[in-house]
Amino acid sequence: MYPTFTRRNRKIPVLLHADNTDRIQNANLDANGPFYFISHGFLEGGHKKWIENLANALLDIDGNESATVIIVDWRGGSQPPYGQSVANIRLVGVMTAHLIHNIYEVLQLPHIDNFHFIGHSLGAHLGGYCGHELQKKFNLKLGRITGLDPAAPYFSRTVTLVRLDRSDAKYVDIIHSNAMPLYFSGFGISEPIGHVDFYPNGGSTQPGCKQSDSPNQSASYQQVVKYVGCNHERSHEYFTESIAPTCPFMAIQCESHEAFLAGNCTNCDNKHFCIPMGYHSYDLYKHLQIGGLVDTNTNIALYSLTGNAKPYCKVHYKVVLKVANSTESKNHGPESGKVTITLVDRNNNKTDRRSLNPEQKYYKPGEIETKMLAFQDAGNPPLYVIVEWKYEASLFNPMTWRLIKSPSIFIEYIKLSSIEYNTEITVCPKMKKPVVNNLPTVMKTKYCKF
Repeated sequence: MYPTFTRRNRKIPVLLHADNTDRIQNANLDANGPFYFISHGFLEGGHKKWIENLANALLDIDGNESATVIIVDWRGGSQPPYGQSVANIRLVGVMTAHLIHNIYEVLQLPHIDNFHFIGHSLGAHLGGYCGHELQKKFNLKLGRITGLDPAAPYFSRTVTLVRLDRSDAKYVDIIHSNAMPLYFSGFGISEPIGHVDFYPNGGSTQPGCKQSDSPNQSASYQQVVKYVGCNHERSHEYFTESIAPTCPFMAIQCESHEAFLAGNCTNCDNKHFCIPMGYHSYDLYKHLQIGGLVDTNTNIALYSLTGNAKPYCKVHYKVVLKVANSTESKNHGPESGKVTITLVDRNNNKTDRRSLNPEQKYYKPGEIETKMLAFQDAGNPPLYVIVEWKYEASLFNPMTWRLIKSPSIFIEYIKLSSIEYNTEITVCPKMKKPVVNNLPTVMKTKYCKF
């Protein structure tokens, strides 16, 4: 069964069958489209709340009055054992291809470019089987397949015929959110398999998902599912939010997640493409395609940071902090603590406060630290920065003992480079004064007198 929704019937779906053309004829589908197909994964069904949220978000898009959302509900085949579910998606994929072909025939469509298959976990590979069958049997090619953390077990390191890959549609985009080996409690595939692969927060574990309750080796499959669920499900939460995001939801091409965190990729150019993660990625990819800047036979891997709760979308800044090497800084000596910064724009809007490091760090005079940080979007690039120094003494760490000197740090400058706004500013403390423990310090560009 394929529950089908439009703006006219959001609550009570029309039920389509793969081989029943009369139902398609009587469903009053708008030939203008677009047509969205949403598929769940293992242990799930088409009744899940995330599918309802995603369907409504797609129908709510401006200009999508003609849209149709079709749920690929294969809950009868998604139950344990996992190996049987893997086998079942091949059949469901073929059935869905026949449904798409029948819609194409009944509505007398010129092509299926505006058919978009969105699949989570096993549902992503189901989309791959659907796309492959459409080409093989009907000489039709899906416009787009979005893989939301495609499942790894039985699919990782396999030939393209077995899994979703970029040959299955004109555009294949992937969001990896739980890409790590199963023995580390990972369900998602790690290798890049689409035209564009997004690796938010590195693509394996997501902020806000508890890591402390990791199941042991003897844990049941259900326990493992419960643990990885948060990371694995975050992919469809990101995609749903990306339809009407609170900020650009930008990701940037980089050699690796480590290189991205080190601040090696901050300028959007021909070596480092910037593409919004999720729903709107195809628009920008098309521009790159038209400009001859991308080869559709190769992959683009992109990285980004998100928040740990909704809204997940953040804006990225490369932050370079230099500890002053002045006489006063040297006399004061090295200092252990945490630097936190808040960005303020021209309208006095403030971002959230972010720490350069999760734990206290030992800062030496002359040291330069580079970090990639994600902030709430204030609406404009920053004009100045509020800097705070957090110091906590530890009985067991002599480096943190302060008997006479006040806990403080002499910062020479902080340089901020924005990916989204393509701006760069350098701010400094007024009259080279130190940042004192628990005393917010305003740093501005005009205070920089090198």
